[in-house]
Amino acid sequence: MTIREIAAELNISPTAVSYVLNNKPGVRKELREKITKILIQNGYSIKEDAAQDLKKVPDLPKQQTILFLYYISERYLFLRNNNVLTLYLNAIEEICNRQSCNVITKSVTGDFLGDTLTNTDGIDGVILLGIELYERVIFNRFMCRKPFVLLDGYFPESPIDSVNVDNYIGLYQAVDYLYKKGHRRIGHIKSNMPYGCLPDRWRCFYEILDYFGMPFSKNYLAEVRMQSEFLQEDLQKYLRENKDLPTVFFADNDYMAISAMAGMQQAGYSIPDDFSIIGFDNADISTLLKPNLTTISLDFRGMAAEAVQRLFRLMEQPDLPIVKSTISPVFVERESVKDLT
Repeated sequence: MTIREIAAELNISPTAVSYVLNNKPGVRKELREKITKILIQNGYSIKEDAAQDLKKVPDLPKQQTILFLYYISERYLFLRNNNVLTLYLNAIEEICNRQSCNVITKSVTGDFLGDTLTNTDGIDGVILLGIELYERVIFNRFMCRKPFVLLDGYFPESPIDSVNVDNYIGLYQAVDYLYKKGHRRIGHIKSNMPYGCLPDRWRCFYEILDYFGMPFSKNYLAEVRMQSEFLQEDLQKYLRENKDLPTVFFADNDYMAISAMAGMQQAGYSIPDDFSIIGFDNADISTLLKPNLTTISLDFRGMAAEAVQRLFRLMEQPDLPIVKSTISPVFVERESVKDLT
């Protein structure tokens, strides 16, 4: 059974099942025991608490070297959040230092990605950070020649190991929150470029709206360019040309949400009195403007730890079955959503 099927059988939200699966607080003891039992019956393993994530790494038989490869898109330069890169890299280096494993960090553009993955002399394993990937590369284990894990890049059709955020769990929490706040007209500030895991995020968002009985209306879609000045221009045009407007907008990420808030405020709108806004990532930028942004917080450290754990296992046993892991995010309530109830 899937998490959603287990939730439906118990008449609870998928979020509660995910909390138990990831050993997070927020579920009462009796319900936690019931969920745990059915998860185990269906072959799931309950994670140890988050503080233990970085300790659950298999010992390597000898000193080895991994390559942390950071993919750079020239069309993403204006959006680059170096803090995210630092969070990932710090967690990876902490684990590897404890295992006496060397870490080499390198950036690569699309023109050299294939050659870099192929020429891995002196490297025992590769983690590719795919936040900026939007080209539909068909990855496979053999193109790298060494154990290989894709971190924060959504390529479900590619037969490779990967670690991503669980967009469904994060967005379910957000839509459930908005629904309880009385919002029924939920809009989408959508990037015109399908970077990283955005295609999966879009699919989950529309699926969850449908689950709540609020099928997405194309009238509520504001597709925008991601650069701040262009985003504000595109969004203001959308607001001028549409009379039937949402009460709240979900933006693909915090950068876009903050840019939208700034543009709306400059145009004379009040947040959240005129429009509510919710983001995704819980980046540092989410608290730069007033009101502070309600968002969904990614566990970057947990995702990095999961990627390293998987890579080390592949370095020991290269023929292990492919695993595509997801790490659940946590909803963060701030002040950018109005209560309509």
